[in-house]
Amino acid sequence: MSARSARHIDAITLDFYGTLIHPRNGRGRGSNLVEYTRGHDLEPAPWEHRMLYDLFDRHDTEYSPDLPEDARRDYLEQLARRAFDILEIQADDRLAKDHAVALWRIIGPDAFALYPETRTVLDTLKSEGYPLALVSNWQRGLEHFCTELGIADAFDHVISSAELGIAKPDRRIFDEACSRLGAEPEHVLHVGDTLADDYEGGRAAGLQTILVHRSPEPPPDGIDAIDDLQRLLPRLPGS
Repeated sequence: MSARSARHIDAITLDFYGTLIHPRNGRGRGSNLVEYTRGHDLEPAPWEHRMLYDLFDRHDTEYSPDLPEDARRDYLEQLARRAFDILEIQADDRLAKDHAVALWRIIGPDAFALYPETRTVLDTLKSEGYPLALVSNWQRGLEHFCTELGIADAFDHVISSAELGIAKPDRRIFDEACSRLGAEPEHVLHVGDTLADDYEGGRAAGLQTILVHRSPEPPPDGIDAIDDLQRLLPRLPGS
């Protein structure tokens, strides 16, 4: 979407990981979880990304950032037991209780940080009247993560692939976002950091797209890209 070719935009969708947030220590949750367990003489099964989806398969319904302290502690212990089961680590209730808080720091929202410009850009988009939807290939409970990272209030809708049962680049997840936003795809701008899932997937669904390309290497030829979300703002029609 160059400045001269930009069409009218009624709403904006954004990706989550790599677009708004990044791993706090530069490593994925799986790597950190495996390192932690091995550091405590617990040998985990080989890590696979799908394990995160199994781990958080009830996070949307059984957890809330507003849980009372006792209920929160119980949930974190259940999550620790589930983590040990998924990693094929023999663990009793005492082990889960001892490691629950540490595991939550590794796999929960504390594992992530916002990019420096994220909050400012979201606030600006909202102040300019754009309806916003988060569209992410993510586990259940994405809205809880947004709440605890302090950005849930920016979004009119939060859509995770696990809860919808459809993942990018399938056009149906973009169709769902446009439907919830009440906007035609050609008047929705999608912003994300992956070429296939976000840039090409959004375009195939009829949306306008911009790639967030934070790498020092140049983006692929012909791709409309920005290296910082702040650069999105002057690209919007009327800015």
